[in-house]
Amino acid sequence: MITSVRLLFPALLAAITLPILSSAAAPLTTSEKQDIARVEDYLNDISSLKAKFLQVNAEGQIAEGDVFMRRPGRMRFEYKPPAQILVVADGTWLILHDKELEETNRLPLNATPVSVLLKKDVRLEGDVTVVSVEKDANTLRLNIIDTDEPEEGGITLVFENKPLKLRKWLVTDAQGNTTSVALSDVERGIALKPELFTFSDYEYD
Repeated sequence: MITSVRLLFPALLAAITLPILSSAAAPLTTSEKQDIARVEDYLNDISSLKAKFLQVNAEGQIAEGDVFMRRPGRMRFEYKPPAQILVVADGTWLILHDKELEETNRLPLNATPVSVLLKKDVRLEGDVTVVSVEKDANTLRLNIIDTDEPEEGGITLVFENKPLKLRKWLVTDAQGNTTSVALSDVERGIALKPELFTFSDYEYD
């Protein structure tokens, strides 16, 4: 379990805003394009989601909690103690609040890699590029970067392949530090209260 929220919070910012770098992409095969289409269909079929998450950063610090997602644009990470962190995507902003430090950071949601999961119409082309598709046993991985600024951001989505299920995503900053977020006990298509995806500074004054 993490011993310092002060160490975790910068790592969390890096995990959400500075993901994986990649070299130039090789042309995708027909089979890889079919896998990408399967992932698009899968993500577009998710209206809402609740799961437990386990986050591990490059220093081996571990944090866990519950994640809630409602497409389009809404997500919430509730960290279990001793972490004092709340992360909320409200459709416009990704808000990171450190309760211990009484510090709040807001980032444009569409400028963060996690927005790949939250778009109204998920298309893994255009503003993002799938640079590689990897298969290993029953695992499917898609490495995705920002098309215009490939050195600035990206995300690796990891799926159980058959049947297709999102299991993890990994992000790596410019220094090569990787943070992983693994999901378990996933529930889909459930009713989630709208207030889960709102944040007010006044609540935490």
